[in-house]
Amino acid sequence: MMQRFFLYAAFFCAAVFLLLVLCFRHEQNIRADSPATQPKYLLRYRFQKGKVMRWNVLQSLKIRTSVSGVEEVVETTSRSTKVWTVISVDNEGTATFEYLVDDVNMRQFQTDKDGAKIAEYNSRKDKNIPGAFINLDGTIGVPLAHISIDVLGKTTKKPLRIYSGSTSTENRIVIPLPKEPVGIGDSWSEVMPVEIGLPNGTVKKINTRQEFTLFNIHSGIAVIKFTTRILTPLTPKEESQILDKFSSGNMELDLDAGHFIRQETTIDKRVVGFQGVGDNIHYLARLTECCCGLNSCELCPPKN
Repeated sequence: MMQRFFLYAAFFCAAVFLLLVLCFRHEQNIRADSPATQPKYLLRYRFQKGKVMRWNVLQSLKIRTSVSGVEEVVETTSRSTKVWTVISVDNEGTATFEYLVDDVNMRQFQTDKDGAKIAEYNSRKDKNIPGAFINLDGTIGVPLAHISIDVLGKTTKKPLRIYSGSTSTENRIVIPLPKEPVGIGDSWSEVMPVEIGLPNGTVKKINTRQEFTLFNIHSGIAVIKFTTRILTPLTPKEESQILDKFSSGNMELDLDAGHFIRQETTIDKRVVGFQGVGDNIHYLARLTECCCGLNSCELCPPKN
């Protein structure tokens, strides 16, 4: 009887030991099959005093409106070269740029009930500026603003003269970066207020939110996608006043250089009933901007 008890006890201990071994091996296999912890990246802007950056900017804008059955189309395309010259960098890494537009080549096509009109202007060839582009007068090849950007992308602008974009951001100069390191697929956002005028003379404040996602990292380049959402309920009339805010696209940040080398932004927004039943407006815009010398976009022309 006692021998049988010891035999059962030995068998039970062996079975328990075998079960523990199998569980340990199973846990090891799970750990081996689990993916490694995803790396995190600290995204920061870095600039050097005296550095000059030249950007090739390609823009297109087409606005088609139909009011009371009368259609009007305005289409503008442009290629320009903007220049950033870093004039100072403080101890916290905030850089201040001198901003100018070195040259511009624009074309505008407009058609309405009176027919078609075409205006063209190339600052490198033409002496006279057509009326359609008169806002460019005195703004080509001269400093336009001092722009400060900190390491997270907070931007302040001090215009040196009146020009298109002097009171608002003509393009997204840089996007805000997250305070903490992020991995691929992580997102962050920024709420941006916008004001529009109402027919009664008052101002309505609208909240927009830009959402950013680290989409990919390749060859030291961080690809960041972004989109804009309107948080405030709007009437069609109010929507038609902020069509340039419905943007989405992507930017490429050179992690070693510490600045963006390329951005693409698109807007494709249609509003129906913005003035009356059946009236509609279609706003279609595209911006491509990249550092001169990149093979992925047109090269900047040599400076005179």
